[in-house]
Amino acid sequence: MRHEDINRRDFFRLEDRVHLIKHPIEKHLIGEDPYDERFGIPKEALLFSQLRAIEGDAQGLLNLINETNNAVATYLKALDQKIDRIAQYLIADSSGENITKKENVSLSEGGMSLAYHKDLPLDSYMHLTLVLFPSYTVISTIGIIKSCELLDDRPHIYRLGVEFSVLLENDRKQLLRHIRRKQSLDLREQPSDSNENK
Repeated sequence: MRHEDINRRDFFRLEDRVHLIKHPIEKHLIGEDPYDERFGIPKEALLFSQLRAIEGDAQGLLNLINETNNAVATYLKALDQKIDRIAQYLIADSSGENITKKENVSLSEGGMSLAYHKDLPLDSYMHLTLVLFPSYTVISTIGIIKSCELLDDRPHIYRLGVEFSVLLENDRKQLLRHIRRKQSLDLREQPSDSNENK
């Protein structure tokens, strides 16, 4: 299958650098919760995921507070930023898996392509945990291998095309928000051709 056929829907694809934890899994391990403890997600990543979930749950309440008392809402936002900074420090200072280490991927709302050290059969499954920067947003998902092509044979490096099959709705929204933010930033950083075309 061609790399372009990874996703059946037309998603915007983003070249990005993320921290990525990837493990092939058997089909019987697939469930509705990609954050299940059997997947061995680092505790630092789980901490960020839980903080994001709490933040998402409280967003509606914060909006209501902002309408009635702007000062309290501003203070609560400052507390939220402080908690984020503390969590980022804990990750950077971790003696376990360093989830600030980055690798290149091609990312979309529906799937991704990534480098892997061995050939995997099509329609097999992989558990993925991504840390997106600079927000340190953590997303765990289960994907289906839709393409596998050899990039280099010394050592063997393969390019896998993975379609997300289990992705929580809140994580999908976080991923889409990240892609749009990066797309907007990339567009602002591109030099303007308007003067050259005149």
